[in-house]
Amino acid sequence: MPESDRVSIWSIAGGWGAVFYILFSIQVAVIVTLVSWREVVNRTDDTLVDTILAIGTGAAPNIFTAAAINIAVIFQAEVITMLAERYLKRRFEEGIEQGKSEGIEQGKSEGIEIGRAQERARSAKYAAKLRVWVENKVKAAEKGEPFDEPMPNHDDASYD
Repeated sequence: MPESDRVSIWSIAGGWGAVFYILFSIQVAVIVTLVSWREVVNRTDDTLVDTILAIGTGAAPNIFTAAAINIAVIFQAEVITMLAERYLKRRFEEGIEQGKSEGIEQGKSEGIEIGRAQERARSAKYAAKLRVWVENKVKAAEKGEPFDEPMPNHDDASYD
């Protein structure tokens, strides 16, 4: 059987045990005080032993009821805590996903800008090579020499 941090008899998670016992102790003190007050006020002719037995008899069912109520309260607190943790975890994960998508979009925008800048630089290099080619062609024509140098290609990898 796997180990658990639950107190089996009360079925309370270990972290909630202290809360349970604090609440239970306060409730028991209040119950015993109220039952004692009632017994002392109502039965002044009883002996001390009879009064103590009456207090125990009157308080016992209320103490068990208090224990059951505390278990229910702690269980509800566990459920609310679990739901809150799930909600916060989901919101955190949604925030991460939103951040990722915003980062991807920002990265795409930056990538597009970088690509445009690279294309402008490549076009400027091509224009410079084309100017040199045209100047060489014009010089060859002025000298009457044949010009067989091929025109530069824009897609040539040497322009990167």
